[in-house]
Amino acid sequence: MIVSRSLHAGLLLRLGVVLVLLLALDGVASYFTALHFANLVYDRWLIDSTRSLAQAVRSEHGLIEFDLPRVALKVFQFDEVDKTYFKVSSGRQGFIAGDRDLPDSGPIPVGGLRLSFATTHGQRVRLVSTRIAPGQAGDAVTVSVAESLLKRSTLTREILVGMAAPQIGLLGIALLLVWIGVFRGLKPLTDLAAQIESRDQNNLSPVPQSGLPRETRVLVARINALLARLGNAMRAQKRFVADAAHQLRTPLAAVLLHAERAERAPDTTSEREALRALHRSVKRTARVSQQLLALARTDPEAISAIELKSVDLGSLARRVGEEWIPRALEREIDFGLAVPDEQVSVAGDERLLSEMLSNLIDNALRYGNAGGRVTLMVEGGPHPRLSVQDDGPGIPPEERTRIFERFYRLPSEGGEGCGLGLAIVEEIARLHKATVEVSGGPDNRGSRFTVVFGLAT
Repeated sequence: MIVSRSLHAGLLLRLGVVLVLLLALDGVASYFTALHFANLVYDRWLIDSTRSLAQAVRSEHGLIEFDLPRVALKVFQFDEVDKTYFKVSSGRQGFIAGDRDLPDSGPIPVGGLRLSFATTHGQRVRLVSTRIAPGQAGDAVTVSVAESLLKRSTLTREILVGMAAPQIGLLGIALLLVWIGVFRGLKPLTDLAAQIESRDQNNLSPVPQSGLPRETRVLVARINALLARLGNAMRAQKRFVADAAHQLRTPLAAVLLHAERAERAPDTTSEREALRALHRSVKRTARVSQQLLALARTDPEAISAIELKSVDLGSLARRVGEEWIPRALEREIDFGLAVPDEQVSVAGDERLLSEMLSNLIDNALRYGNAGGRVTLMVEGGPHPRLSVQDDGPGIPPEERTRIFERFYRLPSEGGEGCGLGLAIVEEIARLHKATVEVSGGPDNRGSRFTVVFGLAT
C-alpha cells in the first residue's frame, strides 16, 4: 500500500521533531545549570558555616578545645527543611565535638577546603571540610559541616519550573515561525503544481520560469524539456499518420481499381493485364509502407534507446550490395564494389546503416540509366566515407538541397519513387553524426551520394 504524504507535512514533522529534541536537550542543560547554581548558593553558606565553627577551636595548654556556647550551637543547627551536621576532630586527640558518624572527607592541606558528597544516617549530604592548626598545639584540626540536599533539590526544581514556561512559549513561537517559513518556502512548488494541474492534456506550452527560485527553475526546466520531447513525439506521430494517409491513398485506390478491372475482365488477356497492373500497385504500396516505417524508425524519440556499436563499413557494403545484385541484373546495370582490404569501423546501428545504404543503392538503380553502371565505395581515414555513384541523368545543383525533403521529387523525375528514400538517408546520417554530400559523377555524368562520418573507431 502506497501512502501519499504531503511535502509540507513531512517538512513540518521533521522540523517539529528537531525542535522537540532541542527542547529536550535544553531541558537537560537547564537542569544541570539550575543544579549548579543551587549547589553554588548553598555551598557558600556551608563554607561560611565551616569557617565560623573553625573560629571556635582553641588551643589551651597544648590541648584542642571546641568553645561554642550551646545556644549558638542550636542556632547553627536550626533548619526547618534540611538537617545540619558538624564534626571537629584532630590528628592526636581524635574526635572532639559534633556528630561522630559524619564521615571524614579525606586528606586536606592546612588552610584548605574540600567539598564532596557523602552519606550519613542513611541520607545523602553535602560535606565541606577545612583543616586548621590553632595556636601552639602542634596538631591539625579538621572541621566538617554537612547538610542534607532537600533545599538544593527544591531550588533546582523551582528554577526549572521558572525556566520551563518561557521555553515552552519559545517552542510554540518557533513552531509557528517554522510553519510560516515552510508554507512560504513551498509556495512556489504549490503554485507550480496548481498551474500544471489546471492545464488540459493538449496544452504543452513551456511553464513560465519568471519569479521562481533557483531550485524550482531547475525543476521547471526539466518539466519544459519533457514537455518539448512529448510535443515533438506527438507532432512526429501526427505527421507520420498524415504522411501515411497521404501516401497510401493513391496506391490503395489503384489496387482497388485494378482488382475491380480483373473481376470485370471480358477475356483472359484483359484479366492478365489487370492482374499485372494490380501486382505493380501492390508492389508500390508495399514499398511506400516500408519507407514510411523506416522513416518512423529514424524519428529522434524512437532512436533514443538504440545503442551505437562498432560497425565495419566494408562488411556492411558487401552484405547489402549482394542483396541488390538481382535487381541490378534485371536492369542490366554493371554493379561494382570498391572496398579497402583493411577494416573501416564507425560507431553506429547496423540495421539503420543497412537501411540507409539500401535507399542509396535503390535510388541509384531506380534512376540510373538502364545498361549503365553503379558503384558502391568505402573509404577509410579519420573521416570514413560511404559512397554510391551512378551514371544517370544527374541532379541539377539548384535541386540538390531540396531532394532531401520528404515526398519531394524532381519535376523531370520518372520511376515510381515516393520521395522518402533520401529523407530517410539524411535522418539516419544525422543520427550517426554524419553528413550527406551530393555531387556529380565523373565528367559531370550521373550523381554521387557520399555519407561522411565524424570519426572512425
